[in-house]
Amino acid sequence: LMLHYTKDALLEEYSVAAQVWKLSSVDQCEIARNSVLQSGFEPEFKSHFLGSCHHRPGALGNDIRMTNVPNIRLHYRSEMLMSEMKLISRGCATTG
Repeated sequence: LMLHYTKDALLEEYSVAAQVWKLSSVDQCEIARNSVLQSGFEPEFKSHFLGSCHHRPGALGNDIRMTNVPNIRLHYRSEMLMSEMKLISRGCATTG
């Protein structure tokens, strides 16, 4: 958004995204979790908001009490990533 009507622009952005793309609260929590993980914030900041194991991949790094993202969702994302990586490596092997 170019203009914000509240003092909390980020909250407003999430609200608009939730309405436009019909995101559930869990979808929004996953987006927020990924945003913090990919940010340049210090590890202490990430640990405060995501838990002490946030650096571990997939569900191993998830503290559901802090992120509100179910482990099964992160396990699924991790499985899909591994599957896509295998597909890419097979494609590279056949063309190379």
